[in-house]
Amino acid sequence: MALATAGDYYFTTLGFLLSLLGTLLAAIKTILTNRIQRNFSTPLHPLDLLLRMSPLACIQSIIYASLVGEPTKLMNLIDEMPFPDRVTLAFRLAVNGALAFGLNYISFAANKKTSPLTMTVAANLKQCLSIILGVWVFRLQVGWMNALGILIALGGGGWYARVEFGIKRKQNMDALTNGKDKDMV
Repeated sequence: MALATAGDYYFTTLGFLLSLLGTLLAAIKTILTNRIQRNFSTPLHPLDLLLRMSPLACIQSIIYASLVGEPTKLMNLIDEMPFPDRVTLAFRLAVNGALAFGLNYISFAANKKTSPLTMTVAANLKQCLSIILGVWVFRLQVGWMNALGILIALGGGGWYARVEFGIKRKQNMDALTNGKDKDMV
């Protein structure tokens, strides 16, 4: 992924630290949600998991937003907006929330059926496809190093999918073979 996004990076220290923290928390979330949904005697449904995790994520977001002064900026922005723009903003926020809910539900459901590693590989492929979509839609320019990084990541994702498919097929064949052996006895 580093080659796919290579270039001049500009960031603040706080932004960098928050990105690192977000990456760490995303990895932990992926592993824990997989274990919660698969390893307990009564696994949680993705909607149950969302019900329990969403309030915690909301609290974390409100705390961070308060620390950087976003509530005040938001109130000032809303005070200056005419009523139709407020309605449009509310509608867009509702659509954004519905899309976020759907994304998280699908993510948890997929995580339940796969592994944290598969989810990470899929996330990296999603990033590469987002870059390709940006090049196609917005005519963004990428250098040879970025293109090479994208190709390597896509090739690695394809290779991982092929290996996983082979493992699953072997497991299914072994299960069928063991089932036939039991029937013969």
